[in-house]
Amino acid sequence: MVSSIIGDNFILLVTEQSNLYCSQNAEKWKVSPKTLKWSNITLEEMRKFLVLIILMGQGRKENMRDYWSTDPTISIPIFPRTMSRNHFESIWQAWHFSDNRQQTQDSGQLFKIWSVYEYFVQKFRSVYSPKQELSLDEAVIPWRGRLKFRTYNPGKIKHGVLVRMVCEAVSGYICNREI
Repeated sequence: MVSSIIGDNFILLVTEQSNLYCSQNAEKWKVSPKTLKWSNITLEEMRKFLVLIILMGQGRKENMRDYWSTDPTISIPIFPRTMSRNHFESIWQAWHFSDNRQQTQDSGQLFKIWSVYEYFVQKFRSVYSPKQELSLDEAVIPWRGRLKFRTYNPGKIKHGVLVRMVCEAVSGYICNREI
C-alpha cells in the first residue's frame, strides 16, 4: 500500500528539490567533514531515507542518534545496515520540497510544502473512491512552532493547524482536505 501512495514521482520531486537546496546553501552551512563529502542524493538513497523515517515512527527513541546506537539494549540493526548516521543527517539537513527562489509575496503560507500537499491529495483521490455516507469534519494538527495561521483552542489542543476534511463515515478515509 505504501508504494501505491509514495510513488516514483514523489521520490523524484523530493530528491531534485533536496539536491537543489543543498547546492544553493552549501556556502551558508558550516564546513564540516559531512558537508565536504556531499554528493547529490540518488533516488535509491532517498527511498532508503524515507523508509528510515517511516520506521522511526514505529519505534520511538528519545534522540535521533539512538536509532544508530551500538548499545545492544537499544540498538535497531536495520538502521546502520541501511544507511550511515552521518549520511542520514546530511540528507536530513538538505531535505526540501520546493525551490525557495520561486517564492513570491503572493505564493501563500503553504508554499514550501504545497507540491507535497498537492501530490498527496491527488494520490489519495486516485487510490480510493468513497462509497457513501460522507461527512464534513474538522481536526487540529498539534503545532507549537511559529505559524501565522495556527489556531488556539484552550479546551482541546491548545495550538495547532485547523484542517477541514471530507471523510467517509464507515472507514474514516479522508477523501479531501483543506488547510
